[in-house]
Amino acid sequence: MKNLGMVLKELRQEKKMTQKELADGICAQSMLSAIENDIYVPNANLLINLVNRLEVDLNEISLAVNFKISQNDKINEIVDKLCNAHQYQQLLNFLNQKDVLDNLETSKQIQAYYYYLGVAQLQTNAIDEALKSLRLSLAEINHLHLTTISRLAYLAIGYIYALQNKRTAAVDNIDLAFRNWNEFSYDENQNIIYYLTALIYFKLNDYQNSTAYLIDGITFIAKHDSHYMLANCYFLMARLAQEAHQDDERLEAHGRKDLFSELYNEQIFKDF
Repeated sequence: MKNLGMVLKELRQEKKMTQKELADGICAQSMLSAIENDIYVPNANLLINLVNRLEVDLNEISLAVNFKISQNDKINEIVDKLCNAHQYQQLLNFLNQKDVLDNLETSKQIQAYYYYLGVAQLQTNAIDEALKSLRLSLAEINHLHLTTISRLAYLAIGYIYALQNKRTAAVDNIDLAFRNWNEFSYDENQNIIYYLTALIYFKLNDYQNSTAYLIDGITFIAKHDSHYMLANCYFLMARLAQEAHQDDERLEAHGRKDLFSELYNEQIFKDF
């Protein structure tokens, strides 16, 4: 949890919020300062309240580096802008323009195009169309040497199946996403892979596997000296802790209660 304070501070600064504005009605400003300086670890409910005000959404993810769908830089810039702003309907409208389609040339660009199209359709509740687009993004891949975008596409499909409560299909896509996982060169978008997997299990109400992948993901991120996706990971962990509080007996049977207590324990805070 050593990076949690730094991550919250960076998120607050990105939103151009003061400590007073973020803390207002949630906690004392001095407590927020202690959190941002890694002096105090917030409990789950406090963290959720702070992250909600910072408008971090469990289901919305911005890539560390966006994939190119064209040789035309202007097209790529528009995709970047719309994705980073989570403007999915506008992204969908843009991707369906003839000028964009006419600029698709390489297999990598076509894969990236159908990946973005699938994500935009998913986020605008066109679920069946999203599945078709994401499958098209995987149509010509090398199954023995998966790229990051291919792994993300498998997980996006798995996420859809989780929303439909199709556990077997969701888990099958997780397995596909992690195929030959050790054979890769690192890029920050891979941080998303652990988070998306944890989110899929969370949607399936499998808190044990969700927690395990989150812990692996936080370790993976730290190992590569990154903090991209840490805010999402901590927020999801807080949601899991919240669920643990509401469902103590079932989690106790899985031996997860102590873990949540360790991560989000109640601490005495003295105003200083």
